[in-house]
Amino acid sequence: VGALASILTAAPMTAGNAADQSALQVPQSIAYEHEQIIKELTNFAKREVTHAAAVQKALIVIKAHYAKEEAFVLPPLALLPNIAKGAISKDMTLKGMEPAIAMADRTKAALPELQNEHLQITSLMNDLIEAGKADHDEELTQLATRVAIQSLNDLEITQPTTILIGDYLRLRLAKGE
Repeated sequence: VGALASILTAAPMTAGNAADQSALQVPQSIAYEHEQIIKELTNFAKREVTHAAAVQKALIVIKAHYAKEEAFVLPPLALLPNIAKGAISKDMTLKGMEPAIAMADRTKAALPELQNEHLQITSLMNDLIEAGKADHDEELTQLATRVAIQSLNDLEITQPTTILIGDYLRLRLAKGE
């Protein structure tokens, strides 16, 4: 519980008027997860072990991919609480919806590229899982498994959700809401 409290106080939630474009920030839970994965992979990459080069390669790929996700895939997810409350029409103007729609459209256009990156990440994580098992490094095996699962989550849930948010907002705009 203490760790969760420090996370919540370290990264303030986006609150207030959703029409403010600053509301389109990466949800803090995902930003924190990305930060922790990068931190843990960086720690492994610094170790003098046989799989350090593989970890470094994975770290380069993941950092570039996370930067892309944080630029346009993840920010529209910040609107989900308002959408779920039905507050999107009251709290958000046309001007506020346009950036989220543009990000969702960009996500949809980039799906083949994003999917290829996730396949690469999964392949790299599978290599690290095997290296961790061969070296009896449970910590590396668990981290690589966690990253592979997170990558699959992005393919199955995050990217489609971002696209659906854009479609939803576009429909709301078409209805004049």
